[in-house]
Amino acid sequence: MVLATATVMGGVDAMKNYQEPEAGKAAEFGFGGAEGREFMLDGKPFQIRSAEIHPQRVPREYWRHRIRTAKAMGLNTIAFYTFWNRLEQADGSWDFSGRNDIGAFIDLCQEEGMWVLFRPGPYVCGEWDLGGLPVYLIKDDVTPLRNTKNAQFMEAQTRYLEKMAEIAIPRLCKNGGPILMVQLENEYGSYKSPHDELAYIEWLKDFWTKKGAGPFYLSEGSSNHHLRFVPKGVAVGLDPADRASDMRNALRIAPGVPVFSSETYPGWLRHWGEGNWTPSRKTLDSVRWYMKDGVSFNLFVYHGGTNFGLTAGSNSNEKGGNFQPDLTSYDYGSPVGENGNLTKEYFEYRDIILGALPGLKAPEVPQTPATMEVAPFTPQFVCGLDGIDWSSPKQMQTPCTLESIGQNQGIAVYSAAIPAGAESTLQCTVHDYALVYVGGQYVGDMDRRNGQTSITIPARAQESTLEVVVDTFGHVNFCSYLEKDRKGIIGPVKLGELELRHWQLRVHDLQNKPVAAASAAPYMRGGIFKAEVTLDKVADTFLDMAAWPKGYVWVNGHLLGRYWNIGPQERLYCPAEFLKVGKNEVLVLDFLAAPTNPPAISGKTERNMEVKKQTKSLNNQWD
Repeated sequence: MVLATATVMGGVDAMKNYQEPEAGKAAEFGFGGAEGREFMLDGKPFQIRSAEIHPQRVPREYWRHRIRTAKAMGLNTIAFYTFWNRLEQADGSWDFSGRNDIGAFIDLCQEEGMWVLFRPGPYVCGEWDLGGLPVYLIKDDVTPLRNTKNAQFMEAQTRYLEKMAEIAIPRLCKNGGPILMVQLENEYGSYKSPHDELAYIEWLKDFWTKKGAGPFYLSEGSSNHHLRFVPKGVAVGLDPADRASDMRNALRIAPGVPVFSSETYPGWLRHWGEGNWTPSRKTLDSVRWYMKDGVSFNLFVYHGGTNFGLTAGSNSNEKGGNFQPDLTSYDYGSPVGENGNLTKEYFEYRDIILGALPGLKAPEVPQTPATMEVAPFTPQFVCGLDGIDWSSPKQMQTPCTLESIGQNQGIAVYSAAIPAGAESTLQCTVHDYALVYVGGQYVGDMDRRNGQTSITIPARAQESTLEVVVDTFGHVNFCSYLEKDRKGIIGPVKLGELELRHWQLRVHDLQNKPVAAASAAPYMRGGIFKAEVTLDKVADTFLDMAAWPKGYVWVNGHLLGRYWNIGPQERLYCPAEFLKVGKNEVLVLDFLAAPTNPPAISGKTERNMEVKKQTKSLNNQWD
């Protein structure tokens, strides 16, 4: 794979620049060389060889390990998103502790001799709930986002970006930090909303310029359509650049700036019900090309980590159909696996990169953090779903969405009276999965992934109570449908031709572990199960949930995430920092498990690796 324009995008001189950041020592980064197509560091051509690592997906105690594996591969830069909706809390406060300590992560990169590409969004996609945007922005049913004409969005975005600027500006390379460039937004050309506007990207460029940042880049697809919102003077990152034609088109559209591969995919995302993670072999060829011609690149993702809690997003088409919720794991088929394990591909990438850099003295590859097995243990039934500590009931004429009452995801019970009558059809749009009960008897489930919007209700001899227990997945994170994606029951509910009114709603946001509030005999399927596990040591482990149907797991109050026996993920990553020597509480909320004879859980040393079905790695080439 050879480009006629390779000489203006880097080359061997750029690859020879091994300069590292030094704390407090200013460095000058910009564009230069022939036609302004080269990245320049202190006046010399510079090849960005970057690893994408999201600190908010990685246990903080392992940040340094993940960074060191990247340096040992021959990479010189760390790129990362910041997830706004994990930083700003529901009450308006900000949390920069633990995995949210973005400043500390940047400082650690510098300590380890790595430069930084800073990607603050505000929208990031990233297979993350609502693409990183806070759910209060979609409290109302009609919410145009990423647009200068939405005053609420612009005010909130400004507030967030001010926080990001406080972190980033002192850490720019010109100020003695490691940040080379700030990315302006993310893949705006792929959004496809009726209110797309260049003015929005120009506003972001102006904001950061006034703060003293620059130069900038955008990450976009490679077509004319994707690149229509690139301002003058902004470098172009392609997602990905693995074809010569993509590079040539970007060079034509954006004169006088560097073009590079801002997201080169070693694997691909996975959804519930698909096949397991598999690395992309074609990306090895792309990296050979980059290292032959000195093209700058970023491996997205080099190390994926985990969508702890409720942070995993979802995909859909632009009308909300073909709903595909993302896994808890964000392994991605990356060269560094979910618990920091180094794959066969890691060493293949390393050989390619270091083979092209004979003058670089790369450090030794660090060892993977220890993992351990945990002997099988069996959680015991505590209470049914109807017995947990739901919120106080809210009364309403028609069902409302969870966002409208300020809740992001979680579970909910919608209840209404239905009259006596013959068997009939309930028309109900549920986001995203539901168990339906009539008079305390289970009727069936509804799954948004399958496009279900109706279910048969059996005949009733008398008035009965309809209960719809809703479980949610993360909000859509890609394309403009994220402006419309809401959770709970969506719109009116009809039984035959009768619209049901006078509803009651109880919710649980799952931010804290659920506890029993009633001890009556359960009628709803599933419930809470609890175990106490005594450990004489702690290390990373993977809780094997293959025998459990569908639900959530907490370990010592930490929500690991979702599990579902449709696969491909069967094991949930539990890092050592969530465990303790002595007694540990494991809490399971399952929607379908029987209260008697619950299955055992054990801890494994690795995630499940088998591939039961093949799912293509798209490398962002959707068409």
